[in-house]
Amino acid sequence: EMYIDFAGKKLSYVDKQTGEIIPVEVFVSILPNSQYTYVQVCASQKKEDLIQCCTNALHFYGGVPLAVVSDNLKSAVSRSSKYEAQINRSFKDFASHYGCVVNPTRAYSPQDKALVENAVHLVYQRIYYPIRDMTFFSLEELNQEIQTRLVHYNQLLFQRKEASRVELFQSVERQYLKPLPCTSYQIKDYTRAKVQKIGYVYFSPDKSYYSVPFRYIGHQTTIHYTNTSVEVYYNHLRIALHKRSFAKGIYTTEKEHLSSTHQYYTNWSP
Repeated sequence: EMYIDFAGKKLSYVDKQTGEIIPVEVFVSILPNSQYTYVQVCASQKKEDLIQCCTNALHFYGGVPLAVVSDNLKSAVSRSSKYEAQINRSFKDFASHYGCVVNPTRAYSPQDKALVENAVHLVYQRIYYPIRDMTFFSLEELNQEIQTRLVHYNQLLFQRKEASRVELFQSVERQYLKPLPCTSYQIKDYTRAKVQKIGYVYFSPDKSYYSVPFRYIGHQTTIHYTNTSVEVYYNHLRIALHKRSFAKGIYTTEKEHLSSTHQYYTNWSP
């Protein structure tokens, strides 16, 4: 398992343009046996940032655990429950892509993730305290300094085990991690649209249109989209796949989607 959490205390950097102090969230993950720890800062606790942090953590460990254990963050859990929490759809997609499951802890039960709670307190001592008087001017600068401190932190010897977190990870846990998939996960969002009479769906985030096979005219569809692609589904069957275009008001067309009448019109000269 990989335990994840956000630290209660925030770090910050200074905006060069305005001089404003911008607070940032601190993400912490830990593997339970070796207590091998990953730390990074991000702009917020929103699902996009959470999923990106989890992706970075998996690449830091170089493999995928069987389960990711989180608390009941809104970005991870849509509805908490004592028995079976409802996982956020994007976070569930992330877990499916990497071939693991999400196990949220019980509400108001910090003992379920005591290891990561303890790791957060150690991060306060080993990372927050040494950089308390340093000034950073970007998220990247802050993350770079944290990674430098993190290497030293993971190499410190345990008092009773006479081994470091890195050594325990390499000798014990590494072999239990599944290999990473070939591609990194791209966060998906969802919207619904009805297929118009002309055979296109209106994609509201970009105010643009994408073609679907003409036989679906009049049907309600679900659109799954990432930064690079737009997929249109009808009854869980993918009926169209397009490269995403961020230009507003344009029509993206695949000729095979058009009816014979429309195909005839497209062959007309200006």
